[in-house]
Amino acid sequence: MPSAFRCAIAPLLAILLLCTPSSARVAANGDFAPSEAVAKQNGFQIFNAVHSAVRQWGSSLNHNGLSLFLATVPEGVLLYHGTHTKEPPLGPEWLSFEIEHAENFARPRRQRPPPDVPSKPGPPPEHQLPLHGNTEIETEERDDPRDSHGYLQIYQTARPVRLLYIDGMGAAKTSMGTLDTQDFLLRGNRSTSFLGEGSRAADLCEIATSWGLQGVIRMEAGFEIIKCDFSDSLRLVSSNQRPGDSDRGGTDRPLQTFEYMRAVSQRYHSIGSNRVAVDYSSMVSALFYPLNLTNPDPSYSHLPRLISSTDAQLKAVKSRVADVVHDRRNGDHPIIDWQGVVDMVVARYADKLIYMAEGVNSVETLMGEVNGLLNLHIDYAEDDKDFINATKICTAFFTNHITPFTQEDYMVLAGIESVTASICSALFAVRKIVVTDHNADDKSLAAGRAALQVLVKDLKWSKWKECGRCGYDEVCFVAMWPFGDKMSHEQPNCRNRTSVEGIPSGNSSYWPDFWWPRPKPESKGRLSISGHGDL
Repeated sequence: MPSAFRCAIAPLLAILLLCTPSSARVAANGDFAPSEAVAKQNGFQIFNAVHSAVRQWGSSLNHNGLSLFLATVPEGVLLYHGTHTKEPPLGPEWLSFEIEHAENFARPRRQRPPPDVPSKPGPPPEHQLPLHGNTEIETEERDDPRDSHGYLQIYQTARPVRLLYIDGMGAAKTSMGTLDTQDFLLRGNRSTSFLGEGSRAADLCEIATSWGLQGVIRMEAGFEIIKCDFSDSLRLVSSNQRPGDSDRGGTDRPLQTFEYMRAVSQRYHSIGSNRVAVDYSSMVSALFYPLNLTNPDPSYSHLPRLISSTDAQLKAVKSRVADVVHDRRNGDHPIIDWQGVVDMVVARYADKLIYMAEGVNSVETLMGEVNGLLNLHIDYAEDDKDFINATKICTAFFTNHITPFTQEDYMVLAGIESVTASICSALFAVRKIVVTDHNADDKSLAAGRAALQVLVKDLKWSKWKECGRCGYDEVCFVAMWPFGDKMSHEQPNCRNRTSVEGIPSGNSSYWPDFWWPRPKPESKGRLSISGHGDL
């Protein structure tokens, strides 16, 4: 649908605010502003950010998030908190969406010496953080009897809870860029330690509450909420003491870790049961702005960073986030389900593209696959030279019914249509090679597959790294902070309990800043490889 037509049918407010050329919107906001041209350049990343929002799988693979959304946890949702005391915390504190995630922290606060000492430079173990908790690890042991057991607290939301969702793996305490959006953009703090979770939570809550929100949602191995005030909108259902190490009701630590991974894996593609409603029309992303997102570390040049962006630029993006939150936090504005749109695109093309790029072995088969995807968009009664019109129809097939409401909607639309334009253009180019050319041969097959392999590499869809079906005693394992070796990021694989026990370990850990007890030698659990490690 042409932009002019979208504007013509948009509400009057949208017409006044949005239905002007991108250049006019930029001029109205100075030299630094979001633009559809930039969104198109970053289209592949925008598409994947929308597709992975509040999904463990894609957010684990694309862990350096650059986008923020408004999100709401509805009334009646159960949330979990593992701690060392029976009493509810005052806040800010952490809530988990999965029981096993919280159980991992339902333990005494007493600190013990680390089981192993790092063999290479890194932060001292006593300065590392537990996965949850709003303070750094204390160094002295405590004899307070209240600290002798762990407790699992269950809460239920008493009313809708408005939050700021930080995408990617925003709860991963690393120096890889997982915290850039929080530390550089939201907090304006370039000198903070990536381990400083206490001050980070306090700062995020100060920002969130000043914007009329109740906390933030982030992800590590599991999604969590930093809830700023536990007395607001939460009802304590129970606070049960956990069994000690010597109790028969207790679970050994390796099995508990494996069950934790299994629970998290159930949320790879959905957080489940509509427990979080994302306002996709509120998406504010660094990917909309003319920012330098390059990574100065050559070891991680493929990971986007905000480290090269100026403070003034990041303040401008934060200002836009504040404006969007102010305008939309009440949840009574129309929302475009952009994730539903990209899901439709992935569902139509993902399996066919990877098959054509890697599996097809004859011109006839490739011809049939291409025609099956493109004939829908072709009117053979028309003289459509080089199928220019058909390519436009193909590009807008999943978006031509959509009327953008917000400035952010226009950016997302530009990003998505840049991706569908790439798909459709590549497919019509392959069609020319293997269908229009009646002399197509094995060289044509190779050329067509090569073109599609380039497209697949650009798309980087997380679906192509899925394991397939694992055994009932296994989990499809991808690196999720703080767990995971380098292989499990590049090529996720099926692992059973024993093989999960052995990761991460020393230099093979995917997360360079996290030290973990060394595994037992010679773990013999099954490890099967599948997926596409080079995507």
